[in-house]
Amino acid sequence: MDYVVQTNHLTKTYQGQDVVSDVSMNIKKGEIYGFLGSNGAGKSTIMKMLNNVIKPSHGEINIFGKPLRNNSFEYLKRIGSMIEYPIFYEKMTALDNLELHCAYMGYYNKQAIHEAMEWVGLENVEHKFPKDFSLGMRQRLCVARAVITKPDFLILDEPINGLDPAGIKLMRTLFKMLNKEYGMTLLISSHIIGEIEEIADTVSLIEKGKLIEEASMETLKVKNTEYIELMTSNSRKATVILHDKLNITNFKLLDNQIIRIYSTDVPQSIISKALIVDDVHIESMNKKRTTLEDYFIKKVGLDQKEN
Repeated sequence: MDYVVQTNHLTKTYQGQDVVSDVSMNIKKGEIYGFLGSNGAGKSTIMKMLNNVIKPSHGEINIFGKPLRNNSFEYLKRIGSMIEYPIFYEKMTALDNLELHCAYMGYYNKQAIHEAMEWVGLENVEHKFPKDFSLGMRQRLCVARAVITKPDFLILDEPINGLDPAGIKLMRTLFKMLNKEYGMTLLISSHIIGEIEEIADTVSLIEKGKLIEEASMETLKVKNTEYIELMTSNSRKATVILHDKLNITNFKLLDNQIIRIYSTDVPQSIISKALIVDDVHIESMNKKRTTLEDYFIKKVGLDQKEN
């Protein structure tokens, strides 16, 4: 299998503190890799190391199958990135900023600049100045700068930050298009799980500098358990009926008196009938599925207990 990125025990230490600790991650060629974690979890630091902006304290990085070194400019030319707050020459127009970036990258294609501006919905502000842009517009311009050269690998740090719903939808469509039509491999970080869930092939979770889990979206969907959520007039009595009369043992009584029944092979009609016969009033009963957010919150909680 071809990998665009492989890290081995990647660690970054500042003033004696590990901000990234022993991270081994694998990004396959041609996939969208979702990088989840709360603000300050270490996502941006890892992205900077992948882009050779900062050096690891320990560990190794392989980019396109080769070790990342100080003289890896030819590999880095194949990477487009936006990391942390977008910075531009404020007294140059948006178009001039992008032309300057292309000159630096040795990529002379004016049509590609206009195309990138259209992709991000900024085709009507090419001659305006970034200093007059909103945060959302600056984010869009930064994405345009990252994708102009049609890189093999695209690193995007919180790309939907500051965008309105229409802008988020536009970016989601763009990322899928770049992946499908241009074969780009994308690494996208976010603290918004729902957005990553929409587009990613593989997802990893980082918390307090440690990689908690890395798995394909298909694997995670299997782990997202289906259950029946039940609320009654007498939750204690209801649990006794479930256990003694219906032989249901895989359930949990939550603190808010809601019962989660994980044995979904028992029809809701059977559960309902058994409760009504014993004078337990059903306030609500719905079939649900744990979300990726539920799963990761649980994973982070378990990991913190173990450590």
